[in-house]
Amino acid sequence: MSDSFVPRRSFLTRLAVGAAVVGTVPALACAAPAPVADALSPLDELETWLGTKPGAHKCIYDCVQPAGATDGILFARNFMTYSHDELATADTDMSVIVSFRHFATPYAYNDAIWSKYPQIAAMFKIDDPKTKKPAVRNIALTDEVLGQSGASLTALRARGARFTACGAATSFIADALAGPTGDAAAVRTELLANLVPGARVVPAGVVVVQRAQKVGFAYTFAG
Repeated sequence: MSDSFVPRRSFLTRLAVGAAVVGTVPALACAAPAPVADALSPLDELETWLGTKPGAHKCIYDCVQPAGATDGILFARNFMTYSHDELATADTDMSVIVSFRHFATPYAYNDAIWSKYPQIAAMFKIDDPKTKKPAVRNIALTDEVLGQSGASLTALRARGARFTACGAATSFIADALAGPTGDAAAVRTELLANLVPGARVVPAGVVVVQRAQKVGFAYTFAG
């Protein structure tokens, strides 16, 4: 009896001491986690822009390759369309961004750029499905991806979607188009003056996808 009682009494004693210690430091035991510094920092200009379109359902589609650009357009269309059709979500409840960066960046430029600089299609190996030749237009601007109604930049823009163009990739493309003797800065200015409707330049695609998640956007990699 005494042998079994001693460990039990010892256990109860330790439990009581532990409870007393917790009671003396409630702030330590019950305090909420310290806020993350980023959550307290003021929004920068890009974050402010990202937050200008309210909506409970926010998503950014990260397009990196030419095929990923068209997939991202289709994914954004599906997100908006099926949310509406199956869940009765209005377009005004959605905040959708398709981010064009890296080798997908030219999809943020309008037809005038593609026509003037056919090197873009050659550089990124983008053929026009109608001509079977290197594209001299932004095929995603009006052509529907896989023939799906509403899967184009123009249709998405009409529903409130927005687009971003990678500034870092644009500088790279401008350098390539200008060549060793051209004015790369002037070409870059021209590229950014000819973005598709609803698009804006961002410092880099990797920056906008991070900032978007910081202010509440879900992230989807389109390829």
